[in-house]
Amino acid sequence: MARMNRSDLPFSSGPSSDLNDAQTDLVTDPRGLVLVADGIGGLDLCAGSLGRLVPRCGLPLEVRTVRWGHGVGRWLADLTRSANVAHHANRMAEQVRVFLARHPEDPVFLVGKSGGAGVVLQALEGLPEGSVERVVLLAPAVSPGYDLTGALRGVRREMIVFISPLDFALLGAGTWAFGTIDRVRGVGAGLVGFQRPGSEAQADRISLYAKVHQIRWRPSMAKVGYLGGHLAVDMPPFLKRYVVPMLQAGPVDLEAIVAGRGAS
Repeated sequence: MARMNRSDLPFSSGPSSDLNDAQTDLVTDPRGLVLVADGIGGLDLCAGSLGRLVPRCGLPLEVRTVRWGHGVGRWLADLTRSANVAHHANRMAEQVRVFLARHPEDPVFLVGKSGGAGVVLQALEGLPEGSVERVVLLAPAVSPGYDLTGALRGVRREMIVFISPLDFALLGAGTWAFGTIDRVRGVGAGLVGFQRPGSEAQADRISLYAKVHQIRWRPSMAKVGYLGGHLAVDMPPFLKRYVVPMLQAGPVDLEAIVAGRGAS
């Protein structure tokens, strides 16, 4: 089967497109897809870093930035306009469906940072079961009580969530004042983690939540510049050590990655 190139994709990468998804570094003959939805405000720092790191680390993956916001600096509009989040989540899900229709054997990974985690979760809710190999959420600005059940059905393996009790400025005071991306005023899941269902929940829901692995900040992460704050998860050393090793098909050794043995 011929492999998809940029001209095969059902959207324009030019600046006038409302999808406006751009790949940072091209990979010859990609064998999988990574879609990255960054945080509010349009800086796309995490996506840009991953777009450069993935090919340099030798992974045969096409990395695309999902530009879902209203532009640089328009953080309040990004945070409060739920219809826009839903619109771009639907477009993100469509990209996954198109890619898998053409390359059913290749893995798809979704990465969501801060507000972009809400876009990723809604995209997963619109996908068939097991469509995405693995999901990584970094400092999600989503309410802790968000029901992950629908999103988890779209994940084949794990949903990995990086949280930090030190992210209180943006995911504590910030989300109390302005709300989370799912429009709840309170702390964000990136501060305290997502709530798991209790023992009284349905067995299917409890089973799905077994896919959720929440990785709490630890002092050893400071070695790669991650001091527990909101912006540090954009930094290339952190992404290379903790996120890039998760972007591979099949099982991964999460314990080794968290211990810092996942990448050199």
